Amino acid sequence: METQLNVAVCIPFLVVDDIDGTIKWYEKIGFKCTATNHIWEPDCELNWARIEWRGAAFMIGPDERKVKSNAKDAGLWFNVQSVDEVVESLTQEGISFDTEEETFYGRKVISFKDINGFTVSFSSALAGK
Repeated sequence: METQLNVAVCIPFLVVDDIDGTIKWYEKIGFKCTATNHIWEPDCELNWARIEWRGAAFMIGPDERKVKSNAKDAGLWFNVQSVDEVVESLTQEGISFDTEEETFYGRKVISFKDINGFTVSFSSALAGK
């Protein structure tokens, strides 16, 4: 008999060079930092943070690799009701983005690079479909 795992949530964890700068960058476009290690260790170095967009979360931590690559092998994808609010935030902050008006799978997608070079995409159903 196979054992089944009960996974309630899976939260991506990205490594970055500047945790504080990354938090501030995401907050400028409407994300919220909902937790850091400072909750339990207020006098310690910032070494992780949880960032959320309307309940969808990811975490960031320090990139402590000795040899670093510029290649980014991860990204973030958010399914939302409408990409319009995100477009407005990005435009106000002067952040360039690409728009795919209609994908082959029937969605509108906007994508941009974050402060660390990760691709962030927001996808919504097409109006009237």
